[in-house]
This record gives sequence, C-alpha cells and structure tokens, in this order.
Amino acid sequence: MYTSHRGSSSSRHHRNHANGTAAAAKNGSTRPGARSQTLLINSKIRHIKKKDGEPLWRRDIQYDFLKSVFYDETRVFTNSYDGTPNHTYSEIYIDAMARSSKSSRVLREKLLGDQQAGLNIAMVCLLVNIGRMNTTLNFFPEMRAQLRTYHPIPSLQTYSDPTAYKQLQDAPRLKSILKGACEDRPEPSTLDQLLLQPRLPRTNPINLVFILATYARRVTDLFFVEPYEFYDFIMNTSVSSQSRAKAFLWLMWVYLESDLSPEQLRANPFGYGQEGGMKIPSFVTLSPEDLDKENFDTDPEKEFAERMIQERKRMYYLVSRNGATIGPDNY
Repeated sequence: MYTSHRGSSSSRHHRNHANGTAAAAKNGSTRPGARSQTLLINSKIRHIKKKDGEPLWRRDIQYDFLKSVFYDETRVFTNSYDGTPNHTYSEIYIDAMARSSKSSRVLREKLLGDQQAGLNIAMVCLLVNIGRMNTTLNFFPEMRAQLRTYHPIPSLQTYSDPTAYKQLQDAPRLKSILKGACEDRPEPSTLDQLLLQPRLPRTNPINLVFILATYARRVTDLFFVEPYEFYDFIMNTSVSSQSRAKAFLWLMWVYLESDLSPEQLRANPFGYGQEGGMKIPSFVTLSPEDLDKENFDTDPEKEFAERMIQERKRMYYLVSRNGATIGPDNY
C-alpha cells in the first residue's frame, strides 16, 4: 500500500523567489557554497557499475521512473526552437536530441520517425544527462573499444526489431549528442544565467537537466523538502516511480515555462506542491510489497539478457581464437 510522505517540517516560503535569485546573480553574489557548486558536479550520484556483460535490469536504470517521465501525456511544454506550444516533455526532449549537430541523419530519422525507438533512446539519454550513466558503457556485444563494457538493457531492447538494439548507440556517443544540443546555439550554462533568461522557455530540456544536475545542491535547497534531494529522482528506490516522475516534471515545468512567481508555482500543471505549492509535490513511500512490484523484469526480458550474455561470450571466444588480447578494456 502506498503511504504518503509526511507533511513539511517547516513553514518556509519562497516569497519573491525568482526576484531574489535573479538579483543575487546581477549583484555577483549567491548563497553560501554556490560559487563552488560547479566543483561538486554529480558528487552525490553513483554511476551504474556492473561487470562486463551483465544486463542493466529495470531496477538498475529505474525503468518505471523513466517510463513515467517519457510516457506522460501532459501537453504543457513549449518547443524552445520553433516556439510551438502544447508539447509533452518527451516531444521536446526527443526533438532537442534530433536537432543536435552530433546526431547522424539515420539517428535523426529514427528519433523522429519511430516513436518507440525515440522513447527508448531518450530514456537512456536521460540517465547520461543526469549523470547516472557514465561514458564507459556500450549496448551491443560486438563493440570493441578501450575502457568500455557491454551491458544489454532488456527492458528497452527485448521487444524491438532484432537489429534495432544497436540504435541505442553507446554512452559516449549519446553524451556527444546531448552536448551538441547544448552547444549548437547560445544556451545558459549556469543556474544564474538560466534564471536571467528573458524568454520562455529559458533553454532546451537537455541543457536544463545538465544545469540542474550541476547545481543540484542549490536546486535541493530551493525546491525539495527534507530529507529528500535532487538525486532522489533517479537514486531513491524507496519512493514510488510515479511520484518521482511527477515531481521531476513539476521541476522541469518550473524552470522552462514559469516565471517562478508563487502564483505560477501554485498553478503548476503537474500538481500542487508542498509548503503551499512552493516546493515539489510529495514523494510517496513504498511498502515492501509495492517495492517488489516496481521495475519487474519479465520472462522475455530475462531470456533476451541470457542470449546477449552468451553472444558476448561468443565474441570473446572469437577474439581469443584470432590471437587478440581480450578483456573488458578491449570492448
């Protein structure tokens, strides 16, 4: 049974939130610790680490959270490139990926022409975007590159065209695509620069995630209620995926679409937040029984994983027979 997180432990308010933060940026001052925030990038997030060949299961990638984010049908986002309104979060995220100068023509067509493939790629990209997945991973067994390990992702590959799993690319290429989306046109690179943007939306969703992950401590202070923090979106499995996704989309809308005034924060389409609407909606804690129901790997996914594990072993064998040096560093 779901049990809602207890109410706020304080009655702090965000009066003049946007004005105060913007004023600090103009005056060259920020709250204590903010100046060193860029040195703390991803300091609290742990990269997914598994042995070469081991699958990334639903729980590893937090599949239910990712699905709740990218399958949400709330049409309240504006495309920052062409100004068109009434988009879902997945639409503006995938569009930003497709526009990246680092996306190949084939990948661009896949992103825009194959909805399922686009969603699968976006789900992996958000893991890279937020810092949960580093650039040592690849997702097809015949890849041979130093310092990269192979990991099938059954929940995203099992039900696709047998050849489509390669469309996930590898983590370094995905990171390059994401960075391209942030560098192809002028974009804010700090939280203060973001808040001073005169236009809405202030940036594209990929760049926004990079910024919020970099300034996670400040974002936590501004919009989270103790004991939770920014990286609980992707790291905290004790609270429901759906409530984490709702809170994540709430925060995305705040920075992309609102002027950060109390009136607009309270009118957030993803729900009325805590502390009078000034902070993210409550996380919902999971009972042990409900925790077991989340991120449940299916039998076809387990079978796919086993086939890919065996394929990886076969590749090792072929390389060994050819006299090459084998090991994780060669893949």
